[in-house]
Amino acid sequence: MLLNIVIIGLLGSSVACLPNSSVRKQFASESCVGRCGDGFDSSASCQCNEACFNHNDCCSDYLDVCSENSGTCVGRCGDGFDSSEPCQCNDACESHNDCCTDFDSTCNGGGGTVTEQDMLQFGETVFSLETNNVGDLITLNYGCTTSSGNQQDCSPDNLFVSVDSSVMQKPIYQKLEALYDNYERSVTQGEDHTQQEQAEEEDFLKAVMESQIMQVTFEFLTEKGIFNGDYSAFEAKVKTLWFKMYERSSGKMSSSGFEHVFIGEVKNGDVSGFHNWFRWYTEEKAGNMNYLGYWRSADIGQNQGFGLEYTYKWDGVMKPYGSMFIGTSPELEMSLYTACLLAFPNEYCHVTLGGTDVWIQTWEQIVNGELMVGSSYPDFAKP
Repeated sequence: MLLNIVIIGLLGSSVACLPNSSVRKQFASESCVGRCGDGFDSSASCQCNEACFNHNDCCSDYLDVCSENSGTCVGRCGDGFDSSEPCQCNDACESHNDCCTDFDSTCNGGGGTVTEQDMLQFGETVFSLETNNVGDLITLNYGCTTSSGNQQDCSPDNLFVSVDSSVMQKPIYQKLEALYDNYERSVTQGEDHTQQEQAEEEDFLKAVMESQIMQVTFEFLTEKGIFNGDYSAFEAKVKTLWFKMYERSSGKMSSSGFEHVFIGEVKNGDVSGFHNWFRWYTEEKAGNMNYLGYWRSADIGQNQGFGLEYTYKWDGVMKPYGSMFIGTSPELEMSLYTACLLAFPNEYCHVTLGGTDVWIQTWEQIVNGELMVGSSYPDFAKP
């Protein structure tokens, strides 16, 4: 399996089929600046659209100018040689003098190789380190089986029958809950992100990063060549991935990976994200959730949690397809989602937790060449 998916953007699949010499020959000298995607221009000596590859008349800067990820290592760390790209993002690029300019900053000095077996072992390792797992303190009522997006409420009772009160006394859950009033759920409304809110984020992140789970995550990513730096640099990386604000809609700084995955948002009339069980439980307890039913569940480990694929309404807003771990700790979820994003971005990442198969889907959010979490969530059957 490839370490990363190369997102070619505007370029067609025919690019990857061209040998390196052919790519060089088909480029003429004029520029594509301001011309990307234009139709055929008989007055120009070269063209700037997908068809130029078939006609061997692309301008010399077509790849650099017209492909949004061309010329960058974002999403490409560790990939093999790609003749369609003007620069490379693997360990060999330095000896060939063809590394992209952001190779060091994006790939941290080299693109490592992670196998599915590596991830399976990693998942079990970090799961064995759980100290804030509360799966044995939760009782659920799954209700009826339904289908994705079915608005018929065939499960009139709450999903959570009970969560032991001792869970609320655990510092990590207290720090997580302190963040719940920091975000506007609509992606069209900008966040104020006050100093106090940032301090609460720092407090939560500090607790996560102090866990043995995240320390082992750092060691794993370092060993595999995905990250190169000390632990403080890794903490800064995790903070950027999860808490740096970006535009998700309407041109406003309205979102972050953490808000999307752990808090939940509303976009285009539907619930967006919202994949954390503790947040979901507190909202149901407050009377804001209408659980409609599920189509798949899983038992994790030996009474150590659950997995659920389901549908619901949040304050009357529909979530057609939802999924979440239940009973797992915030630090475990952040560890798995971070490792999967860095090792297998924009695809399913297979792990096991206590022998239970989980496929984690991650999505990148790239802003000005900087990687952040777009989304991440678990599925409990092979895609």
